[in-house]
Amino acid sequence: MAGRINKVVTMVLDFFGKSQQAEIEPERTPVASYAESPSLYIFDQFKVATDRIATIREVNNLVKLDLRFKTTNNRMAADAVRGGFRIVVSGSDADRARLKQKGKTLKRLTPGANIAQQVVDDFLNRTKLQAKSREHARVLIRDGDIFLNPVVDLLSGIILDIRRAPALTIKRNSNEYGQFPDIERAFSQIDPRTQINSLLEIGPPSMSRTDFALFQMNHIRWLEEETEMYGTSHYASARATYKILNKMEIASAVRREFRSVQKFNHKLPEGTQERDAIEYMRLVGLIDKNGNPTRNAHLLSDFVGTADVKVLNGDENLDQMDDIKYFEDLLWLNLGVPKAILTAGQDINRDILKVQYPHYLETLEDITDLLEYGDTGQFSGYRAIVDLQLLLAGINPDSISYDIVWSDKSGETPAERLDRVQIALGAGGGVKVITLEKGIQEIAKDFDIEDPAEMAAQLEEEERQKQADLVQHSAINKKPENRSQAVTDVVLEDRPEFEDIEVEARSAVSRFFNAVYQRMVNVTDEDAALIDAEDQDDAPVNMNEIEKSFDEAWSTEEESYQKAIVKSMTQTGVMGAERAVQLVMDFNKGAAVDPTGPQMGVGVKMKIVKKDIYEDLLEASGERIKGIKETTRLKIQSLSAKAYEENLGWKALMIQLKPVIQDEIRAEMIARTELSWAYNRSAKRIYIDAGFEKVRWSTVLDQRTCPTCRSRHGIVYPIDDHPGIPAHPRCRCTLLPD
Repeated sequence: MAGRINKVVTMVLDFFGKSQQAEIEPERTPVASYAESPSLYIFDQFKVATDRIATIREVNNLVKLDLRFKTTNNRMAADAVRGGFRIVVSGSDADRARLKQKGKTLKRLTPGANIAQQVVDDFLNRTKLQAKSREHARVLIRDGDIFLNPVVDLLSGIILDIRRAPALTIKRNSNEYGQFPDIERAFSQIDPRTQINSLLEIGPPSMSRTDFALFQMNHIRWLEEETEMYGTSHYASARATYKILNKMEIASAVRREFRSVQKFNHKLPEGTQERDAIEYMRLVGLIDKNGNPTRNAHLLSDFVGTADVKVLNGDENLDQMDDIKYFEDLLWLNLGVPKAILTAGQDINRDILKVQYPHYLETLEDITDLLEYGDTGQFSGYRAIVDLQLLLAGINPDSISYDIVWSDKSGETPAERLDRVQIALGAGGGVKVITLEKGIQEIAKDFDIEDPAEMAAQLEEEERQKQADLVQHSAINKKPENRSQAVTDVVLEDRPEFEDIEVEARSAVSRFFNAVYQRMVNVTDEDAALIDAEDQDDAPVNMNEIEKSFDEAWSTEEESYQKAIVKSMTQTGVMGAERAVQLVMDFNKGAAVDPTGPQMGVGVKMKIVKKDIYEDLLEASGERIKGIKETTRLKIQSLSAKAYEENLGWKALMIQLKPVIQDEIRAEMIARTELSWAYNRSAKRIYIDAGFEKVRWSTVLDQRTCPTCRSRHGIVYPIDDHPGIPAHPRCRCTLLPD
């Protein structure tokens, strides 16, 4: 057991004492010394150490007794670590969840990342480091140094606790070159009253209460200077100002408490005799009948008589406190916190506060950065302690990447953040400048939303359904106002028959995608080299082979699908052609002219239109099927890449692909879009044969209309140079003769 413990200690010291492995030899290697005068270095360090002890004691006393120091110290620490922090190992499930919440590209799971994440999570739960971070921040800026002692169980390989040692009692045993002569006694705890002489020794002292190895004491220095052993209290520079201000405040209080009473100058008329003056003093109660002063005569304030009484104030300038205000403002400047943040007092200049507040936030960032990364020392900061725990658990910290994620330090409240997002989304008639997904990302933490993309899709679908319900409700018993309106929704009169054809087409699309999926599932070792492992369920995902199986399945089923869908497309194509004939005949204000007659020069005979339309659609549909194939391929590629990142097997991937390929909503969308395309294509052929050179774009104008189609409504285009129609899936626009 002792041998194992020694082995662990050696491993830890080797890791954290890397810079000590090649000990500096000043005689052989020119290295700058931190000592100003080598002969006086011991005495200089003793003076620095004793001055530091005096400063810490003085500042601690100020924090206890003066509300300004106490409030500043508590507020800065609380604001810096408010909300705590969490540690996320890169490549773990926790990391992927964080990236998903931010809308970032998900990383592939890293082998061992989840194990490291569990080690870190257990460490945080044991040590309560997040809860202690507020005290650590408070002590760091108050004392200028914080010494954290990881209590290590070397046998179990875990850190049991993290204790804070009093800064006054810890001596850093580094030499004039900033190195530790003995990393097994890098720090010592002394009694600053009885062992003060230990501070005269450079390196480990001859007397100490306890000695600590390098990994047993985590030293973080505030306002660190490389040449100094210790940090500096955040409030060190405020002490001189406080002493001046304190004297002035005491003097001001004394002046008010013991200020002179008011005196009165009684001016009697010229020529007044002494006996008259004495009589006057007797009358106003200043003396009695025997000529002796009456008790409290100086407190009398009202007189009646012939004299002119003038008041003489003892202290007339007690309200003039500009000097005190000056030093108080100077004190707040030294404390490093805008006065308005803590006091909300008078004379707040909001323009100045706007400049000061960002600097205050930067100071808070400095605090958390120092707690996280530490100073330039070998074992400093939270990261060094986390690395120690990973090392004890048998994980090389150099092979693991992790982030310590602190809560946002912005002064913005969740309600203010929500208002900002709503404005950016165009609430109140404003301009929309961000996407819904981006807006949800901004408020995801406030509302515990794990997947903003999924939430955005859900909200958009709910909005579409809401709009569709409104349109359907408003369309009940509504009759078309004119012929143009009837035509735009694939001609209202054709709608019942069109919907019947759409059901058949949707069924054809669904059968096709189901067949493609089944062929991909049924891939075997003989017809595709997809499986390298013995167990098909656990076989790793091979993206190239997945695409190959998709191409083969698609090619096998494509011909039968094309015949089935073209059959339905032909039916709607005939409907479009027949409706176009009627529109052509009615074009000139109802003039009944048969577009198939010889007088129009039209070579289309309706009895052969169906065959002609079928052949045209069969030839043209090939390109459209290619487009559907590529869209499906992209969906499969996206899921395959995700499965590859997550180290999923073949079977797990096929389970995820099923709702993507066998998507009934997409099948309905494809069927409706393809039938609408066939309808418009056939109608356009009639217009061309009838001699029309232009067409007019007609859009259904309601709440479901997209901005693109709305902008094109009523525009006349050359018949051979108009935007593609349908303009998008489920497009309800049509072309009319013009």
